[in-house]
Amino acid sequence: MRTLILPVDDSIAESYDSAGPQEKIKINSSVNMLLERFLKKNSNEALFNVIDELSDEAASNGLTIEKLGELMEWDEETMKNLFGEAYK
Repeated sequence: MRTLILPVDDSIAESYDSAGPQEKIKINSSVNMLLERFLKKNSNEALFNVIDELSDEAASNGLTIEKLGELMEWDEETMKNLFGEAYK
């Protein structure tokens, strides 16, 4: 595990400094989880944006769900599982 130095309000720093060892462990864990969720969310959003752009470009070039299934050699059941109502 690494240590980050983050600027916080004076009152937050004072409250943290006065917390007991067990309370600091809980605070550290909570902040770690919060940062992890925030960073993963941003990463996922960027990934989904790229996927959407690729999907739009593929569609504008004439790639349909059916053509994709043919290219990937997916059977009917796989296509229904992947695309649900959008397939046929």
